[in-house]
Amino acid sequence: MSKSLMNHEASVFLDSLLHLALSTQMFPIHTCFNVTVPSSWRIEERVLDEIHILYVRSGRVTYQIDGDPVKLTAGNLLFLSDGMVHSAYRDLNEPLSIIPIRFKISQYGDDNGNFFTTPIPCYFSFLPRDTHKFRLLFEAIHRHYCLPPSIRRDALCHSSICQALAEMSLELEVFEPCKPIHPAILQIKNHMDTNPADRLSVKELVAQSGLTPKYCSQLFQQLFGLTIKAYQIKARIEYARYLLEHSDQSVKEISFHLGYPDPFVFSKQYKAVTGIAPSRTLREGPFK
Repeated sequence: MSKSLMNHEASVFLDSLLHLALSTQMFPIHTCFNVTVPSSWRIEERVLDEIHILYVRSGRVTYQIDGDPVKLTAGNLLFLSDGMVHSAYRDLNEPLSIIPIRFKISQYGDDNGNFFTTPIPCYFSFLPRDTHKFRLLFEAIHRHYCLPPSIRRDALCHSSICQALAEMSLELEVFEPCKPIHPAILQIKNHMDTNPADRLSVKELVAQSGLTPKYCSQLFQQLFGLTIKAYQIKARIEYARYLLEHSDQSVKEISFHLGYPDPFVFSKQYKAVTGIAPSRTLREGPFK
C-alpha cells in the first residue's frame, strides 16, 4: 500500500521527519549527485531502502510511481519515501540535469546500521515559487556531501537536509503551488522589512500597490498568515528587539525612534508581540 500526498498531508509528513531530527534521529546521506545524465539514462523499476528527494535543474523526466506517471520539468521537486516502487525515463529532446539525494533516518550514535522506516510508502511532487532557492539548497547538500569524511561533514549534511525539508514543508503548507506571488504584495512586504520605523498607514501602503485595499489585504494574509497591519507591527517590534540587544539606546529612546507616542504604548505592544517587557530584553541582551 502506498499513498500520493496532497500539499497539506505532505507538509505534515515532512514536519514529522523534522520532529525526529530534533529529537533522536539524524539523516545520513547515502548518495548525492549534481549531474547532467546521458541520453541512455533510465531507471528500471526498483524499491529503495532510502528516502529519495530530487531537484530538476533542467530538462524533462517522467517518474512512474506505483503505476502513476509523474512528469517533472525544470524547478520541480520530487519526494519518494523508502519502500516506494518507481521507475523513470527522460525526455530525449533536451538535456536532463538533476540533483538526486538519497538519505536514511538513523539513531544518533548507532553504528549497527539500524534505520527508521516510514510506516506507509508515500510520494509527492510540486513546483515551488522560488525555484532558485531550492536549487541553491540542493547544491549546498551536494557540496557538503563531497567534503572529506568528518564530523563536520556529517553535521553539515544533516543540517542542510533538515533545512531543505523544512523549506519544502513551509512551501507546501503556506503557498498554493504554481501560483506566483503578486509583485505588488512583495513590494509591500519588502518595504515593511527594510523600513521598520516607517509610519505609513496600511491605506498608504496599499495605495502603492495599485490593487484594491480588500484584494491586497486578502492576498497578503493568504501568503504570509498575517494582516498587513499585524506584519508591520511584527517587523517594527523585531527591529526594536534588535536595537535593545545590540545598541546602547534606552527603551524610551527606541520607542521615540520608532514613532511611538510614549514608552508605555511601545512597551505594551512589545510585550503583546514577544511575551516579555522591553526592559527585560534590555537586561538580557548579549552585550548588557
